[in-house]
Amino acid sequence: MNGRYYIGRIILTILLAFSVAGYIGASIGRSILSDSTIYTDIVESEGLAEKAYAALQKDFQAEYNTTMIPAEVYMDAITPEWIENAMKQDASAVTDYMSGAKSLAFSHDYTAIEESITEFFHEYAESIDYEPDEVFEEKLSETVEKAETKISSRIDAFYMQTLTENGMIQKAGKYYPLLTGGVWTLAGISVVLAAVLVILDRNNGWRRLYFSGTGFFAGGALMTIPSAYLLFSDVIDSFSIKDPVIYPAVTGVMESAAQFLFVKAAVFAVIGLVLIGVSAAFNRKGI
Repeated sequence: MNGRYYIGRIILTILLAFSVAGYIGASIGRSILSDSTIYTDIVESEGLAEKAYAALQKDFQAEYNTTMIPAEVYMDAITPEWIENAMKQDASAVTDYMSGAKSLAFSHDYTAIEESITEFFHEYAESIDYEPDEVFEEKLSETVEKAETKISSRIDAFYMQTLTENGMIQKAGKYYPLLTGGVWTLAGISVVLAAVLVILDRNNGWRRLYFSGTGFFAGGALMTIPSAYLLFSDVIDSFSIKDPVIYPAVTGVMESAAQFLFVKAAVFAVIGLVLIGVSAAFNRKGI
């Protein structure tokens, strides 16, 4: 009977460990999908706007020999501050959508760039005595569209627009409520299992904390190990896309996720160790 009793507690402890690990992982996943500050902090700390501005300047300078449009026509109409705001707006659009917003739209104000390109075209046409016609308007529209597409691509440091166009964000949005429900469910299961383990040993003094503490420690350790590996190895740094804007953005998200995971998992592991230590220190009967 005593053997079965211990086996039952061991099984419950294992279940507690996995439910704690699941809760930690699911809660971090939910934060990555719904917390815009993760992305806005990366935009600021990594200087993504300045890097995107510099990359765009190189892009438009490289096109000059083909288009004969000076890079200044584009670059004088945008600023790093404008790019930073656009990046943050994109991040908020996705996280708000995950949090329940009904629509998902990326809206950037390209009025300044459109006016700058239009002014350049008309000034050039006037300089060669060319009367704007249908071909002129088509070329103007094509140039404006290409410029906006290029700028939008540089702004899309986190691939949010790309993933939306591919339907991935919409699919994630459908499953997000399940993820949120899973977080609360796993949290509830963990509390119940810990309480059951304590109740089973309610007549054994401080000993009652041992198995709950073991479950918390094991659950935290299960998530601490992989997150520590990600943080202290070169896995994240080896991200294959070395674009000056995309690389720091994507690796920044990876590092943030790994850091959050490590800290949260470590907290649960420490809580477990404290409970085990208290159990061992105050239990005079042994475990």
